[in-house]
Amino acid sequence: MMRQKKLGEDLYNQLKDQGLEVLLDDRIERAGVKFNDSDLIGIPVRVTVGKQASEGNVECKDRRTGESKDVSIEELSSYINQLL
Repeated sequence: MMRQKKLGEDLYNQLKDQGLEVLLDDRIERAGVKFNDSDLIGIPVRVTVGKQASEGNVECKDRRTGESKDVSIEELSSYINQLL
């Protein structure tokens, strides 16, 4: 769990440094609550750092299409920019 938190913080900083507006939801809540809140706020792309983080992958969800895709950490920035 600590590895996921550290990766989430690293990705947050990386994307922010690239000029993207980023929200890190580090509340102690169930994932479903966080996902629902991101939909209510209108977050266009949701990045989930989950179990596959140890394999170098995160889940990206495009809010417009509802499509979810596993993306490597190295490709995350370019993938997000394609969606925006």
